[in-house]
Amino acid sequence: MTGLSAPPRLRHGERIEVVAPSGPVPHARFERGLRILRRTFGRNVGVAEQVGAQAGFLAGDDAMRLSALQRALGADDAGAVVAARGGYGATRLLPRLDPAPLREHPKIVVGFSDVTALLCWVATEAGLCSLHGPVVTQLAELAPSDLDRLTTWLTGEIPPPLAAEEGTSVAGGTVEGPLLPGNLEVLRSLVGTRFLPSASGCIVALEEVGEAPYRIDRALTQLLQAGFFRGVRGVVVGDLYRCEQPEAPPGAPTARDVVLERLSTLGVPVVTGFGFGHAPGRNAALPVGARVRLHADDCILEFLEPVTA
Repeated sequence: MTGLSAPPRLRHGERIEVVAPSGPVPHARFERGLRILRRTFGRNVGVAEQVGAQAGFLAGDDAMRLSALQRALGADDAGAVVAARGGYGATRLLPRLDPAPLREHPKIVVGFSDVTALLCWVATEAGLCSLHGPVVTQLAELAPSDLDRLTTWLTGEIPPPLAAEEGTSVAGGTVEGPLLPGNLEVLRSLVGTRFLPSASGCIVALEEVGEAPYRIDRALTQLLQAGFFRGVRGVVVGDLYRCEQPEAPPGAPTARDVVLERLSTLGVPVVTGFGFGHAPGRNAALPVGARVRLHADDCILEFLEPVTA
């Protein structure tokens, strides 16, 4: 995943396109987040009509979501595309998305969770950096420091280092490389497709929600056996939110135990406890493709370059 280009920085008042490439959007949370988005970046925010749609567990059928996303990615007057929420469904769109309009009119794409699939597509198909960060439905509950961090990234600056909270480190030391953040299950779902970026030479950042420890073990094992971690320089782990096993017997491994056991085989620094992912009230934005430095002994992730130009 080396050699990605940085899209232009977002200027205050520049148009932001909001789309829902995955699941249905809860109206009240979305409206609260939309007010924060407009207050922070200016009122020039375009909301795709399909954001209010629902077709089963999707925010409209594939054709509707594809059309809205393609239009937003190619908009020549927009500086960013921000996902309304995650959920499920972005992977269904990837083979039919055309990267040419985004290459012609590069812009920063923002989201996380299921939007991991879209961020991977932006890297592999359009050759651009993007931002693993809060979706619109998170913005109203987001910690001010995380909203500031999002703003800093989007406007072409470098935010302060991110320190792990009660971090646990395996195989200490200091390593650096491009950052590849994403949701564990979504990355696993891309194995065998052309949309999974190479992690060789990178530092990988992982988060997860609602998966029992044995399912996290299964996902990590598949990624290990598929060679995804081959050549990786380090791993940082964010929230493993609601990843407990109901009625687990005494002494059963926790999600963090599983991550440390599975990834300790890599022989590279692995640090848990970072504040990004699905936990309420926080989600530190992380660059996709920009260089970072992991100080494993101090449990600190340092950012070395902006994600926008």
